[in-house]
Amino acid sequence: MSRKQFLQRSRAIALWRQIVRGTRKISDEATRCEMRQMAREEFVRNRHITDITQIRYLISTGKTQWESMERYIDGL
Repeated sequence: MSRKQFLQRSRAIALWRQIVRGTRKISDEATRCEMRQMAREEFVRNRHITDITQIRYLISTGKTQWESMERYIDGL
C-alpha cells in the first residue's frame, strides 16, 4: 500500500467513525439503523475503487453529504 493509499484509507475510516458517532444522536432507533445501513452500503459499494483521485472525490462528497445530514439531525 502506498503512502497516498494509506492516507486516503485513513480519511475514509475517519469519515466512517464520524458517521457512526453522529448517528448516535438520532433518537429513533429505526432511523438510526437505516442511516448507518445506508452509509455502510455506500462504503461497501465503493470499496473496490483504487484510483486516488476518485477516492478523494468520494470522501469529499461523503463528508459534504454527512455534514448536511448532521445539520438536519441537530435541528431535530
